[in-house]
Amino acid sequence: MRPLLAIAVIIGALGSVRLYISFVNSATGREHQQFQETAAEGRFHLDLTLTFDARSDVFNLESVLLSLHGDTPLLRIEEDVPAGTVLVVDPVEGIVVGENEFYLKVATGEAESGGESAFSLPGDETSDESLPAEDRSRAVRVRVFQDDQLLAEKTLWSAPGQAVDGIITVHVADFDDRPDHQDGK
Repeated sequence: MRPLLAIAVIIGALGSVRLYISFVNSATGREHQQFQETAAEGRFHLDLTLTFDARSDVFNLESVLLSLHGDTPLLRIEEDVPAGTVLVVDPVEGIVVGENEFYLKVATGEAESGGESAFSLPGDETSDESLPAEDRSRAVRVRVFQDDQLLAEKTLWSAPGQAVDGIITVHVADFDDRPDHQDGK
């Protein structure tokens, strides 16, 4: 008899919690609605400029990895990419109205090569060549364009001796809300 009473108490407690949650959702108007993303209008492209030699290593199979919203790979390169190279992704598919997140990881290859990557572009005398490669920071400039207009620009820096790794968030306005496309203004 005691096990049946315990089961009845548990069912009663869980049922009352469910009723309370339903009541709060209906009273505040927070009914579950399907979230619907709207594809952004226009042609999008982006470019990446590396200040160091990108190399894959035993921990990073790709020397360059760029993805949109964490699950849509836009660029995946396994070969070495020399410093100063501008990588272009044109067109970029999957951009939506609102917030868009690009994830970028560029490996330095130091786990295998012993860290012979240069910090700056060839011919740049401002870099400190006396620093060991594992103590140098690296950077990648990312520029996002919509209809050939610069939409966002960000430079991602690495910690000394680490791969450049970060998220670039870009807000895309609805086509009707953009200042250069409003009627009568």
